[in-house]
Amino acid sequence: MSETQPIPGDAGTIASYRAFLLDLDGVVYRGNQLLAAARAFVEWADASGRQVIFLSNNSFASVAEVAAKLARLGIPHPEERTMTAGQAAALALAERFPGGRVYALTVASVAGMVADAGLQVVWRERVDGPIPDAVLVGLDRTLTYERLSRGLRALLGGAAFYAVNRDPRLPVEDGFEPGTGAIVAALEYASGVSSVVVGKPAPGIVAQALHRLGATAEEALMIGDGLDLDIVAGHAAGVATALVLTGLTTAREARTAQGTRRPEYVFADLAALLHAIHHADMP
Repeated sequence: MSETQPIPGDAGTIASYRAFLLDLDGVVYRGNQLLAAARAFVEWADASGRQVIFLSNNSFASVAEVAAKLARLGIPHPEERTMTAGQAAALALAERFPGGRVYALTVASVAGMVADAGLQVVWRERVDGPIPDAVLVGLDRTLTYERLSRGLRALLGGAAFYAVNRDPRLPVEDGFEPGTGAIVAALEYASGVSSVVVGKPAPGIVAQALHRLGATAEEALMIGDGLDLDIVAGHAAGVATALVLTGLTTAREARTAQGTRRPEYVFADLAALLHAIHHADMP
C-alpha cells in the first residue's frame, strides 16, 4: 500500500484541513512510547495556525490524567486540547439538561466532570429526591447491585440514558475486566431503554470536539488507528478520516475496508501524514 491512498470522492487535498482530531493509543503513543512525528505534528499545526485536539475514549480517567501522560511524553500544552469520552458525555448532558440532575454510575473522576459541567450529581449515596433527568454510565468500579438497581429505577421512571462508551471489555495486565458496555447492556436489558452513546464509534465525542474548536465538519480530519472506532465515528459525524497503521489496523485490513469503515486516507504513521501535507502545500 502506498503512504497515502485517497478513496474515490475525496473532497480536497490533505493540506486543506484546519482542525485535526487525533486518537491517542496507536496514533500518538503506544503504551509509554511516543510514536513517530507525534510532537512534530502538533508543533507544525501550532506554527501553521491549525488546531489539534486529542480524543480519548476513556470512561474513567480525568482530562488532567490523560493530559499528564501526554506532557510526560513531550506533547506541548496537552491539557487545553484533550477531551475524554467522559467529559464529552458530561458536556452533552449539560446541553440537553442545563443545571439538571444526573445519576452517575461512574468513577469519581467522571462524576466530577458532570459537576464541572454545571449539573447536579444525585442518588450517588442514596435514593433522594425526584427521578433524575438522566443516568450516565461509565466504568463504575464501585458498582453494586444496589447502585445498579438505582439506575434501573431512574430509567423506569423516565430518566434519559447516556453511556460514555460501549466497550465490552477493558484490557488489563493479566487479561480482561468487564467494560462500560457490560454495565450499559445490563441496564438496557432490564429497562428496555436504549442508551445514547457518546464515545467512539458514536459521533458524540467528535461533535463535542468540533464545538470546542469552533470548526465545521468540512474543516476537520479525524486521525485514528481503528476502523471500527475512529473511522466509523468520524464518518458518523460527517468528518473526513485518515487511518495510520501504527495501532490496531493492518495495511490489508485498511485496503479491504468498506462503507463507513473505509478511510479517505491511509498512512504508515503521522510522519507520513505530515510529509503528505508538506508535499501538498508545495506550489
